[in-house]
Amino acid sequence: MIDMEMDARDMSFFPDKSFDAVVDKGTLDSLMCGSDAPISSVRMLGEVSRLLKPGGIYMLITYGDPKVRMPHLTRSIYNWKIILYIIPRPGFEKPGGSSSNSHLEPVPISDTGVLPADFVLEDPDSHFIYVCKKMDETTEVSDISSYPLIADAL
Repeated sequence: MIDMEMDARDMSFFPDKSFDAVVDKGTLDSLMCGSDAPISSVRMLGEVSRLLKPGGIYMLITYGDPKVRMPHLTRSIYNWKIILYIIPRPGFEKPGGSSSNSHLEPVPISDTGVLPADFVLEDPDSHFIYVCKKMDETTEVSDISSYPLIADAL
């Protein structure tokens, strides 16, 4: 593995379709705190999309809920199928009588990132994990399955 340092908004060092996966834990969050947040986020996500091979995965791990993050991730130019997981903070205990699904299952979201009306976020300090799969021009979004997370990976 090679360690490199560069601006995530300009990774022109690499040719198109260079990577199978990109993991982001804090980069987009940091860029969204700046005064030029909309421009910086578009540039970074555009670079991620350019660098991913078809079928490649951009995994964004953030505290940013879908209302805030999905408008940035759902631009049609990226051509991503997005699956959302919501992971409570370590040590969080569900309230008694909770009927929520396992955090190992994807959370259903609309194409625009809207959570179901009856969805209750039990832990406000949850991590949101957006798994964005880059589609190629011949893949229909409806053809893509979502898989539960594996408990051993958490």
